[in-house]
Amino acid sequence: MRHTLIAALAVALTAACHTAPQAPVRLQGDPASMARLAGSWSGQYWGGAGGRGGSLSFTLKSGSDSLYGDVTMIDPRGEPIRAADPSGVHAMHVASPQQLRIDFVAIRADSIRGVLEPYIAPDCQCAVSTTFVGQVSGDQIKGTFATRNAGRVQAEGTWEMKRTGAR
Repeated sequence: MRHTLIAALAVALTAACHTAPQAPVRLQGDPASMARLAGSWSGQYWGGAGGRGGSLSFTLKSGSDSLYGDVTMIDPRGEPIRAADPSGVHAMHVASPQQLRIDFVAIRADSIRGVLEPYIAPDCQCAVSTTFVGQVSGDQIKGTFATRNAGRVQAEGTWEMKRTGAR
């Protein structure tokens, strides 16, 4: 009995510690605009209802049209962030339950826009969708985001990123 319990606990811990590989996001845009985003980027966002904030990151290899990125959301009240899809499905495309997948990104000249996967917002316990826009200037991107529920704006805020790795 004891060996069975230890084996079951070991399996549970292994499953809990497993991290999923990030799913790539196909970047839309012309080759020159996409080349402008090559490299590793990191940053943060803030604002919105309840003072939510968090970290942002993505990587785009030179010559590629697929980026790897995620958003880690931090709720100031300590409420867990949940993706709108079931946890088993969510775990297949992110490394942590607190991360949200970037679903869509497009760049034209120096303007970037994108969408995050839907998630359950802790302040309303409702499914929301976040869109973001920004301007690329050298090794920096600054922009705004809007989070909506049923088309109504729930929260707005700002974000910025800096290139941290080679093109």
